Amino acid sequence: MCHDKEYADIYKRNMLHYIAQRNVERVHPEVQTTATYYLPHHVVKRTKRDMTKWRIVFDTSSHEKGFPSLNEVLEVGPNLLPDVLTVLFRFRLGQYALLGDVSQALLQLLLDPADRDLTRFLWYHLATS
Repeated sequence: MCHDKEYADIYKRNMLHYIAQRNVERVHPEVQTTATYYLPHHVVKRTKRDMTKWRIVFDTSSHEKGFPSLNEVLEVGPNLLPDVLTVLFRFRLGQYALLGDVSQALLQLLLDPADRDLTRFLWYHLATS
């Protein structure tokens, strides 16, 4: 158990937010398939100016000796990110600009149900008052 109360509270709050937003789903231990992988995770704290942001990071590059990591077995597709310079030039061409917030964009992706067991993680939640 974590000894830093602030750290533990932020971790818990972030995990409960993931659950409330349905970014993660709870599975029961007896639900086991042949291909199951549990991702290690931890909280990262970043302070910039007077603002501190916390986020949970899942380590998809970790692996057991002799076995590939999740990163190594993922199918690689084409780079879909546009060239930054081209985006800046196009931005200046129009009279209006449209902006969007892509915070937590990766959490909005849906995984095929057959692949979900490869992105499991363990989290021990103590019910506290």
